[in-house]
Amino acid sequence: MTRGYANSWTSVRLPEADLAEVVLEVAAPLLSELGSGAPLEHAREVLALVVSFWNASVRASKRWERRRVKELNELRNQLHGQKCHGSATFDVLAERFNPHWLDPRLVEAWSYDEDSTGARRLTCTVGLPDGVRAEVPPPIDKRIAIGGVFLDEVSIRLDRTSSLSFPYARHSGAVAEDGTATVHAMMPAALQLFAEGRLQPVGGPAVDVNVGGRALGPMVLVEARSTGERHDVATLVFKPRTSPGGTA
Repeated sequence: MTRGYANSWTSVRLPEADLAEVVLEVAAPLLSELGSGAPLEHAREVLALVVSFWNASVRASKRWERRRVKELNELRNQLHGQKCHGSATFDVLAERFNPHWLDPRLVEAWSYDEDSTGARRLTCTVGLPDGVRAEVPPPIDKRIAIGGVFLDEVSIRLDRTSSLSFPYARHSGAVAEDGTATVHAMMPAALQLFAEGRLQPVGGPAVDVNVGGRALGPMVLVEARSTGERHDVATLVFKPRTSPGGTA
């Protein structure tokens, strides 16, 4: 998600996970209640409800500055008004959706059919809320990753509804002939990695480092210092785990 420099929430990074798989994950408890031998039409009815819930939840997500909550509230009232497990159904879906609350994708169209082997498959066409556009990931040779996360994807929570991230151009790195990697990361991003346990203390366990598309393997942090005119850059020096001074 891009925020800060343009003060805009309109440009979003799309998750790599297939949307159909995520929707099925949310729907799993309800489909399980039907049983494996349930008619296809019954499963489609369940998925229609889940898709409606998913789209309403995406539009009402706290990640947006202008949330659209009407559709979700109407669905909540509709389910809570049902005598047979309506409120429980809504609560189950809300709990299943919660880990995906940052997913900006809408289900624009969908189908649920059996393939030639009899296996049931969900397919989804991806859409986005009004005013939102997909951000094209930068080329891999311009990006740096530590602990399995690209620095430009590190999200620093500002408050309950907003977060901050820094574009790839604000981070840089180089690899010396002896394998030493020096990474210049924006300080908030580095601190967030420390907080998440993805970046270990100096001399601690090795972490995976990728500089410009080059996977360097397990690297040990041997030095960390504050640089930049405002000390807003963290200079991190890594050595291969098997090199002198880089033993984990």
